[in-house]
Amino acid sequence: MKRLLKIAAKIVGIVVVAGLLLTGFTYFQGIQYTLALLTGSLRNPYFDDSQYPASQNCHGASPCSSGVIRVLTYNVLCRVCVKEDYDPWDTRVEHLRGLVEHYAPDLIGSQELGGWQDIQEYLPEGDVYGIVTFCFGPWTYADSALFYRKSRYEVLDSGQFWLSPNPKLPFGFGWLKLSAPRYLTWVCLRDRDTGFTFLFLNSHLDNNPLNKENSAPLIFKTFGPHAAQMPMIFTGDFNTNPTTDRYEVLRKGDGEEVVFHNSADIAARRVQRLGSTGDGTEFTAFEHTIDHIFLAGPAKKEVLNWVVNNNVYGPEQRSPSDHPAIFAEVRFESLP
Repeated sequence: MKRLLKIAAKIVGIVVVAGLLLTGFTYFQGIQYTLALLTGSLRNPYFDDSQYPASQNCHGASPCSSGVIRVLTYNVLCRVCVKEDYDPWDTRVEHLRGLVEHYAPDLIGSQELGGWQDIQEYLPEGDVYGIVTFCFGPWTYADSALFYRKSRYEVLDSGQFWLSPNPKLPFGFGWLKLSAPRYLTWVCLRDRDTGFTFLFLNSHLDNNPLNKENSAPLIFKTFGPHAAQMPMIFTGDFNTNPTTDRYEVLRKGDGEEVVFHNSADIAARRVQRLGSTGDGTEFTAFEHTIDHIFLAGPAKKEVLNWVVNNNVYGPEQRSPSDHPAIFAEVRFESLP
């Protein structure tokens, strides 16, 4: 009997030790580090703007103009997000794609896409758009993927910045443990014809207050300084409306000068539309908007068109997403 008790005690001890080791391995993000090392996805999350002096934008030409850039940001409501008032992904996706086809943007910031299949089904047919997303091995986590018109732009540099205390660690814990991993995708693009060079950012802030309150100042501290060097376009679902203190942190950090200007504030008129028909009406609920297109950088900024589109379809006027799309036509011009 004593022998059996000793064996049982040893087994319990082994189980306890194994449990403690596993808990420590998980707590200190051993799973994330292992996955990153195995898939080669532990990369530098920071952009270096020292290679792109403002005086050399547009190959040094003056004035330096971006031309009109058509920008779309759209949270598509993920494939596995089951909600009572929304159809399954296979029904919704053609209407999500239809809006992209309608606006024919040069730049797209998307949120809540999943894997490669989602991307393939969401984008219009043909090799129109280049893709910048987080890849690990053969897979992608496309929650903050962005797309650019390949015929117009070439990629100079790109990366992902994770919204966590350790921005270089893929899938790293946020400030609230076990919450959804969020990141910001950035790409430095150059116009193939004019040489106009700019930074395009896209992100999806968590809807948990602790995570997004910490993400906002981290984003501004990391990417705000680039606005002194080059034009920037920043799209995303920020889960942040213009009435919050966090919104001001995104725009100007802890300073007084606005760095990230909301395109809606620059536009002469804010328009609301339903799908691809009609002229639209005046949009009067901006204070509730959490999806934004920000502009920054050492250049004059123009917004020729700004639209919030509550895309609907069918006799029941159902929406393919729980977010509207935001579309803007913008232009930068640097004067001598």
